[in-house]
Amino acid sequence: MRKKRYFIWILIIFIIGSSVYYWREYLPFKIFNSSSSKTNSEHNTFIENIDPRTVIEVGRGSIKNTVSTSGYIKPVNEVYLSFASTGTTGGTVEKILVKRGEMVQKGQELVKLEDKQEHLNYLKAMNEYELAKITGSPSQIEEKKLTMEVAQDRYESKTLPAPFYGKIVDIFVEEGDFIEGTHDVVYLIDDSSYEVSASIGEIDVLKVAVGQMVEIELDILKGQIFHGTVMEVAEYAHVEGGVVSVPVTLRMNEVSTFFKPGFSATAEIITDMIENVLIVPVTALSMSGGTNIVLKVDGNKAIPTPVKAGIADGFYQEISEGLQEGDKIVINSYQINNSSQNSRGGFRGIGGNAPIPMMR
Repeated sequence: MRKKRYFIWILIIFIIGSSVYYWREYLPFKIFNSSSSKTNSEHNTFIENIDPRTVIEVGRGSIKNTVSTSGYIKPVNEVYLSFASTGTTGGTVEKILVKRGEMVQKGQELVKLEDKQEHLNYLKAMNEYELAKITGSPSQIEEKKLTMEVAQDRYESKTLPAPFYGKIVDIFVEEGDFIEGTHDVVYLIDDSSYEVSASIGEIDVLKVAVGQMVEIELDILKGQIFHGTVMEVAEYAHVEGGVVSVPVTLRMNEVSTFFKPGFSATAEIITDMIENVLIVPVTALSMSGGTNIVLKVDGNKAIPTPVKAGIADGFYQEISEGLQEGDKIVINSYQINNSSQNSRGGFRGIGGNAPIPMMR
């Protein structure tokens, strides 16, 4: 009989202890997650003893949704020049008239091939034309004129001119080299305008359109943002390793003297943006019964308050209803302090003493 009574007392003590633990550890959490419709009408639904380090003031800012990509910068206008552009089949390099890094004018001579025979043929044709103008018939004059023009074209094809004003980036030949007409001779760029060649995934391409703003950062110039515009979204897709992507061209609005063709870049294409709206950190919101809730601070109390949320960028959330500028809220509404302070209803931020982000 004594053993039976002893067991009953132990069972009673266990039940009482479990009840106390439940009230201390779980009741505050259930109160916080109670229906939001009752929150504003029942003043006894709140959390006391708020840690001031977890409280921020609601302010205004901007939120933007972006699509990320990466690629390489290149001049908008660039060309690898060869003598194929002049119509000659090639020859021996006689003279290089420019050097790397030099700025050249449109039409300026860059490289010359040996042209003695072509020069001789041109002079002969020109003399025959001048003679025909004196003694020849109209058809003979026309014939000699065309012969002279063909000889002149062949003579001039031995000289490579600059097609536009720009910078000589590289020269691929040396004097005395014999080259074919298709051999690259000079790399010329217009360094006054740059763009980024990149690709985006087939899902994200649905959000991207010509004319959208872009923020571009170069790996070599960390922390410096260059603005730009989406200039082209390709009408085709690439498939590589089972991954589908679409090429895009991003025109840069600004140019730095440090730019060099081929520098790597990352870009954020802004697909949606709102400005001067109420924003809160996304960590300040939680869900209760399908409603967004923030903990609005009143004195030393945190009162669960329903709000209407708009777009988010992963860090901040737009609040269109439920809060006003200057209201104070708890930055981390979903974490309850597991320390002894929690038994009195205290809240803390992520990581306990984590710093509070500044509002933008």
